[in-house]
Amino acid sequence: MGIWSFSSIVLLLVITFFAYTLFVILKQKRLSEVQKDFINNMTHEFKTPIATIAVSADVLKDPDIIKQPERLRNYAGIIEQENIRLKQQVERVLQMARLDKDNIGLKKEHVDLHEVILNSIRHHTMSLQERKGTISTEFTSTLSRIEADKFHLAGVFNNLIDNAIKYCKDVPQIIIRTSNYSSGCLVEVIDNGIGIGREHQKRVFQKFYRVPTGNVHDVKGFGLGLSYVKKIVEAHGGEITLRSELGKGCAFKVHIPG
Repeated sequence: MGIWSFSSIVLLLVITFFAYTLFVILKQKRLSEVQKDFINNMTHEFKTPIATIAVSADVLKDPDIIKQPERLRNYAGIIEQENIRLKQQVERVLQMARLDKDNIGLKKEHVDLHEVILNSIRHHTMSLQERKGTISTEFTSTLSRIEADKFHLAGVFNNLIDNAIKYCKDVPQIIIRTSNYSSGCLVEVIDNGIGIGREHQKRVFQKFYRVPTGNVHDVKGFGLGLSYVKKIVEAHGGEITLRSELGKGCAFKVHIPG
């Protein structure tokens, strides 16, 4: 009996170590695939605006373009727009790099949440005009003066608005509401986009996670935006929730304590 017990224990240990090794291998494979997808997406996100800027710059080098002021303004506007796009992508990567060091270093000050949201809306004026979209505001909160990091808080709403515009197949129609909630302010960002399936809603806040779209990749990204949003909101002592259905848009609720 002693030999059988010893053999059973050894066999159990072997099976346990084998299962653990298999788990580690599969996890490393998944991380490798995620890293590869991230690099591919990042390369695409950087190459597209760089190529557009290069083409526009070549056009502007034509001496005769000075005789076509409308065309000149058009290409100058394209360069400005693509430069802003590049800057946004670089900022997102840098933001997540800082968060990975667990050193967010929030610089809190007295800020007006409504003002921060309005500035974020103005930041997306050009992309909204391109899509003929609209953003309506319903500010009813009387607790909009809060202690927060203005830069990172703006990043939260920039990401939510950007997603609402990008992931809409029709004309983007976005509603941003504020109301009093639990000694703080509740912000709702509601869109008419493609929505997110129930099976993906818990994972969209994970770093690098992107909702599978089969072979269709019409919207590029890093899978960092919502992860950043969640970390910043929680760093402020708040919380973010999502309500969504496929084809019926998304409603993000962000609670920021006063």
